[in-house]
Amino acid sequence: MGRDKAFLPLPGVHPTTFSARLATLLLTTCQEVLLVARDAEQAEQCSLSLPSSLRTTVRVITDRVVQIGPLMGLYSGLSAMHASQALVTAVDTPFLQPALLNFLLEQSRVHPEQLLVPIVEDIPQVLLAIYPRHILPILEARLAEGRRDPRALLQGTSVIKIPEAQLRIFDPQLRSFINLNTPEDFSSYIHD
Repeated sequence: MGRDKAFLPLPGVHPTTFSARLATLLLTTCQEVLLVARDAEQAEQCSLSLPSSLRTTVRVITDRVVQIGPLMGLYSGLSAMHASQALVTAVDTPFLQPALLNFLLEQSRVHPEQLLVPIVEDIPQVLLAIYPRHILPILEARLAEGRRDPRALLQGTSVIKIPEAQLRIFDPQLRSFINLNTPEDFSSYIHD
């Protein structure tokens, strides 16, 4: 992308950043919201990008070890949280649908010990999933193996895969799973 996606502007009546919008949305469904930054510099920028009303309710933390990747971000977030489960999502998903998030959270209450992973086009969506905190030892093992991708957790832990048809009940177009990874994606989003 060439720029930090967390701080890209989201146009609208009340312009905001990706990270501020995500925090605001998650506060409507979650009691605890953590934003995990890759390093101290990004954490400071993230804190400053939040509206002052969110700065006391949203915790911004950093990866425990920098330059490791998304698996370290997941490990850092799960280690820092107080809850027994986390709804995990990436910052570059501006179309998250509250109905889908509520569905995932409801499933987490039904299956409190399970890793809950949506499946879209036969691909596990590990960056919009429910992670139980008790998988921290498995995360540590994967990190020790040099793994960086959260998909590494799909082996060696109990996983409930949520089929696409079930997801479409709450997000018919599966917009929650759209990531903006390139300047073209972002430009297309701006002009939608």
